[in-house]
Amino acid sequence: MNSKPIILIIVALNLALVLWILIRSDDTTEQQSSVVQELVSTSTMEETSYDLSDRASTLNIIFISMDALRYDVTGLDGGESATRNLQSFAEESVVFHNATSAAPWTLPSHMSVWTARWPSIHQVTNKLKLLASNQMVENTLSPGIQTFPDLLMEKGFLAGGFTGGAGVQSKYGFGRGFDTYLDDRYFGGFDHSIPVAQQWIEKNREKKFFAFVHGYDVHGQYPLSDGARNTLSGKYKTKLSGDIKENASLREKGLSAIQKPGDEANLSGTLSDSDASFLKDVYLEKVRAADERVGNFLQFLRQSGLLDRSIVILFSDHGDEFMEHNAVDHGATLYEEQLHVVMMIRFPGFAKRHDIHNPVRTIDIFPTVFDSLKFQNPAGVDGKSLLPMLRGQQQDLPIFAETDYRLYRHLRSYRKGDHKLIIDLQDGEKELFNLKDDPHEQKNISSSEPRITYEMEQALRTWLDRSRTNPQDYMGVKQNPIDIF
Repeated sequence: MNSKPIILIIVALNLALVLWILIRSDDTTEQQSSVVQELVSTSTMEETSYDLSDRASTLNIIFISMDALRYDVTGLDGGESATRNLQSFAEESVVFHNATSAAPWTLPSHMSVWTARWPSIHQVTNKLKLLASNQMVENTLSPGIQTFPDLLMEKGFLAGGFTGGAGVQSKYGFGRGFDTYLDDRYFGGFDHSIPVAQQWIEKNREKKFFAFVHGYDVHGQYPLSDGARNTLSGKYKTKLSGDIKENASLREKGLSAIQKPGDEANLSGTLSDSDASFLKDVYLEKVRAADERVGNFLQFLRQSGLLDRSIVILFSDHGDEFMEHNAVDHGATLYEEQLHVVMMIRFPGFAKRHDIHNPVRTIDIFPTVFDSLKFQNPAGVDGKSLLPMLRGQQQDLPIFAETDYRLYRHLRSYRKGDHKLIIDLQDGEKELFNLKDDPHEQKNISSSEPRITYEMEQALRTWLDRSRTNPQDYMGVKQNPIDIF
């Protein structure tokens, strides 16, 4: 038997095996190299994510404020939605699902965004200011407090404001130094502000600009059409009309229940469950209409080529109440239906949805945008850049809020993790809630959780001291309320 062919076959098989091992080794090396490169690339991308400093000289900033919009009606959390356009915008934005406003009504909440300071620090807490002589004078931001729009204008941005007036009128300090500032209607909507904004933007499209676009479209003082209200009222057993005069009357009636320090606004016995449901549906109809108007504005920016040349902020300053805590409207409590707000930022070049569930504050908006452009913040701000959080780092932010709404009530709150403490400065009453177990804040657990209550109260009182608030100035005091709203 000739063994030569067998030997040749064995040699060929061995050569094939060696060749396969070599090829496999090269593939593995390439794969390992590819993995290393991918890790390096990912790490580098995280460090540079949302860094727009190389485009800082050409980018615009557009700030859209949907006044009185509750987070929980937007569907951004995956629930039922009245805002299809906001959901589309979210697909291109950083979505902050757990954003808290510094205050539950328009004037102090917007000014806290403008300055990145707590209301007690910027002092624009009401439309009128009480002097030591017990006289009331019109309030305005101190010239010594620099705002973020102030700095933008110093850097060559042309500034335009297009608002519904009322709580964001220029005279309170919002329009300081602006090229133009629309505030000629009291509780005006986007149907008035957006057309003027678009004209100004189109005129100045080749310049670097900051545009503030605001509307009260979902606010109780913005009218829903008679036809829409009549259609809704037919679905409920109610004598309510849902109009703006009624809204003001119900709000003031609720506030009239505050007769002594520690009292709350209360409409129990005045409004039924059906009444509250009707008012909530009127609100939702307004939300849908507002979403369409904002959607059209965003489409204008896209079609004009400005969307990818601008950082676009979309936020709401506070929410609204529909008898969740025995009243309607907003301003006089610090519960979540009034403080949990919409907050999204679209960064050009990073237009991909990024969901952030960590608690954040609306006072962090401008510091975040400024950090992305490598701009210096004004001195002494309370807000922080959220870019570290967006890049995967841990940020534990103190979540405070406050209201001195028209001098009816003086409340302060502090949130840490799932727990939230509210203190009434006028009678010292404390409420502690576990937002994970009790998101609607119906069960006060301060008595059953004394240690948590004590620790959070100490943290809150430390903040009160830093924010120049002496609780003793409010204890047992009932002031004459401010009439204008």
